[in-house]
Amino acid sequence: MRAPQPEPPIPGSFATPSLLAWIVNGKYVMSLPLYRIETDLKACGATISRQDMANWMMNVHARWLAKVHERMKVELLSHVRIHADETTVQVLKEPNREAKKKSRMWLFCSARCDVPVYVFEYHETRRKGVAQEFLAGWSGTLTTDGYKPYFNLGNPNIANTACLVHVRRYFAQIVKIAGGGAKAASAASVALEARRRIDAMFQGRLQVRRHGAGCQDVCVQLVVAGLVTMIFRV
Repeated sequence: MRAPQPEPPIPGSFATPSLLAWIVNGKYVMSLPLYRIETDLKACGATISRQDMANWMMNVHARWLAKVHERMKVELLSHVRIHADETTVQVLKEPNREAKKKSRMWLFCSARCDVPVYVFEYHETRRKGVAQEFLAGWSGTLTTDGYKPYFNLGNPNIANTACLVHVRRYFAQIVKIAGGGAKAASAASVALEARRRIDAMFQGRLQVRRHGAGCQDVCVQLVVAGLVTMIFRV
């Protein structure tokens, strides 16, 4: 007697789950181009063309990974805190686009104190509609850099908070223009005090991290509240 053969991840293909996982890891985790993976396999006695591997990657995405991506998005949108950012990427041989044109890879992720979820979205532009469409119907706190469209999503249920790393840069620039920390201190600079409080928050966060996410959140909220109060008193 012989047990029935399991259904392959790609019907009609000899590619096993372990082989596909190895190629996916090599290309997308280890950043190896397919021609190097092809050479590596050939050295092991396996002749698999980079064209076949490229077709497998597209097939695996369409059949399996797209479903995982969608499920991760559902999980992320169930959170009340989301961080967002985007960066430029260059795609070669993209239909109807010159290779020198920059596209965008958008990242939406959970906060450190929540279940880790990272969702990447590829788009050709940095248009506001990308974030609007991704966050449609969502309510919560969105933390980003200073890119203006994040603060104009047309959703009253989204509370925007700017990344304090970016906020600190503006205060640091003011202190630098004022002639440095010593001169800013002699002038009772609000920018210097703001920078110091943000630095204190970063240090406090490192110290309380061992006590758990809940304590960390409280610490951050208290320092941010103090920072905001100090700024608006001036």
